[in-house]
Amino acid sequence: MRLREELFVLGFDNAGKPAVHPESLDIGVAGARLVELVLAGRVGVSGGRLSVIEAVPTGDADSDALLTAIHRAPKPPPLAGALTQLRAGAGDAVRAELLAEGVVTKVAQRRLGLVPVTRYPADETVVRAITVRMWYAAHGRSQPDEPTAALCGLVHAVLLHEHVFVTMPLAGLDARLRQIRGKLSDPVREIVDAVGTLVASAAFAIYR
Repeated sequence: MRLREELFVLGFDNAGKPAVHPESLDIGVAGARLVELVLAGRVGVSGGRLSVIEAVPTGDADSDALLTAIHRAPKPPPLAGALTQLRAGAGDAVRAELLAEGVVTKVAQRRLGLVPVTRYPADETVVRAITVRMWYAAHGRSQPDEPTAALCGLVHAVLLHEHVFVTMPLAGLDARLRQIRGKLSDPVREIVDAVGTLVASAAFAIYR
């Protein structure tokens, strides 16, 4: 699975109910798209701006479209601006992909027997495989590879960690995830930190 898909399925409980505000998850998914390009060696981040390192297509249509947009920009796009643009509908796009792949199922329900509600629960086997990998990283049982470390960072940035790591004490968990974030490569850490900043700003805007 791609990083953005893994983050998306972690954003819901077993019944398909959102575990964080949808806007926060959209921001995280947008960040995951950029991290994918960084990990693929196509995009760099420095001083809050994106740059193309190698314009060779990745083979993923969405990633290649984003890579082309960054490459054709008249000047290096600002990271914060890119996240703001990419977050619109980011979760819906990933959900559509996962529905087509059979990882997510559409379930129509009625709340209190009256109000129609649609949930999108994910395949529990898929979710378990992701969370086990992250559990080992968060507990220090193994040194996470770059995608797993990036996923831990994004989960922390969008405030999903309490939902994902329900059996780990919050104090120890927060410290360990911050440690993992601190060891990310500079470009990936810059994206993750920008996601966290944008999530915090969005939350303030909602509740002020």
